[in-house]
Amino acid sequence: MSPSHWQLFLDDHALARSTGFDRVVHHPRALGVVIPADRPWETVGAAPIYVERRADGSFFAHYHAMWWDLDLGSKLEGFQKDRAHHMFLRTAIATSEDGIHWQKPSLGLAEGPAAVDATRHAPYPSPSGVSRDNNLGMPFLVVADLARHGNVTDPEKRYALRLAPDHSGPSGVGANWRNAPRGYFAREMPDFLHDTQWKDRLLDSGGNFDPRRHVLHFWDDLHGEWVAMSQGVIPHWLPSREVARFASKDLVHWTSQGVLYPDSADSHVQDRYDEPMGLTAFHAEGVAFGLLSWFHSDRSHPDAGPHLQATPEHPQVWPWCRKGTNEMRITVSRDGGVTWDRASSREAWIPHGSEEDSIDRLVIGCLPPVHVGDEDWFYTNVINGDHLGIRNDREQTLYYHDRIPVHQTALYVQKHNRYVSLRARSQTEVLITAPVRIQDSDLQINVDANRGVVRAAIALADPIPTHGGSTPSTAPHLYLENPIPGFTFHDCVPVRANSTEFTVQFGSGASLDGLRGRSVRLLFEMNDADLYGFRV
Repeated sequence: MSPSHWQLFLDDHALARSTGFDRVVHHPRALGVVIPADRPWETVGAAPIYVERRADGSFFAHYHAMWWDLDLGSKLEGFQKDRAHHMFLRTAIATSEDGIHWQKPSLGLAEGPAAVDATRHAPYPSPSGVSRDNNLGMPFLVVADLARHGNVTDPEKRYALRLAPDHSGPSGVGANWRNAPRGYFAREMPDFLHDTQWKDRLLDSGGNFDPRRHVLHFWDDLHGEWVAMSQGVIPHWLPSREVARFASKDLVHWTSQGVLYPDSADSHVQDRYDEPMGLTAFHAEGVAFGLLSWFHSDRSHPDAGPHLQATPEHPQVWPWCRKGTNEMRITVSRDGGVTWDRASSREAWIPHGSEEDSIDRLVIGCLPPVHVGDEDWFYTNVINGDHLGIRNDREQTLYYHDRIPVHQTALYVQKHNRYVSLRARSQTEVLITAPVRIQDSDLQINVDANRGVVRAAIALADPIPTHGGSTPSTAPHLYLENPIPGFTFHDCVPVRANSTEFTVQFGSGASLDGLRGRSVRLLFEMNDADLYGFRV
């Protein structure tokens, strides 16, 4: 384990023995919708692409503005002829001083609906008129900060950007998503509003990022390749959706592999068939975190699309079920996204709303965290209805009779790195870590002990003689009896704090400097407390 990173408890990597502890998934605090879909060009939604907190503390957001237009949509062909996709997409910007109250400045760059006609296809909203008095025209469909979230150290490749296609005419979501120009890198976020030469400052990536969704998530040092996580390896002949890892060493030649599927522990009854909808990956603390979009599909509804037909080669085509609810879960990978540990992903991290019209009936996409003080802020796509809401493709009937489910941007907040804790209840328990090498002078913990107490001890990780010295052993419980003098539970100043970065003190005045380079085990004695992680 690297001592320079926080060792968190989403999986058991840092643990040797955790008997008596509960692994608790902590739900972020919901602050509700912060970027509402409240403009004529947002009748389908305002879904987040990227949110950045600037050096002056202000916030800048890129998001998808979407509106529904049956008149134009009826002219689409093939897959896009499905009424569910009669929505049109442009990219927009919003600004905020505090990250909660957002403004949508008028840019005058792109045409969009000027008003909403509620009578043409009542009760569904139709666009009326054309105007440039809007916040549309942001030229990027994909934005990622690879320095902050992608394990990239090259300053010239801090931002990964995918340009949007020409905005001069209408185009459906599918056309925008699949046919946009290639991917680019940038040292700084391009100032397309004030810099007429902004395109000249982009670095051509040489490719178009991953071939599925054209996103880029992180650089994998272990395999020496770029990685993007997405839904599915094409074609779909499986009984469910799955998450795929797309990888490339040059951003031109890509490989893909399925890496996360439902398993026997997941629900697979007809009206609640659990499957991954997708995964947003970001790199932090030396590992890849996965914000896992988890779908509870209702397969009792006959909504398999007409574009998915059985053939002699593939007689069992899985039903592309689109009705259901969605929540966010949290998972982690320590091998560059090849395997994902599901110890913490068996339950919701951000649960969905229970009512049909809850603003968060679908919690379907979550951006990597924005750090604000000692908190992580997660801007998330929420929808006030079941996924796509189609009753039957062939009849082209909308599932809801009085509305179209709308995408909006909601905010969820939690203390930094507090996804999962190991919790001791009202009897004292001892947590024993795997060996870790000391490379600093402090032991820090992310802890909530304001209702109980935590004490720490340190033992050398060397094998301990047993059976008269004839059988050296590394059994974790033996280290409880062999702490290093000066670093016993008795020497530790009891911790009764609630802190994301608390420095443990030993009353004997002992310093970890004398242990630099040594492999040790950390011991935590806990009563009525939550421990989220540690670093030394």
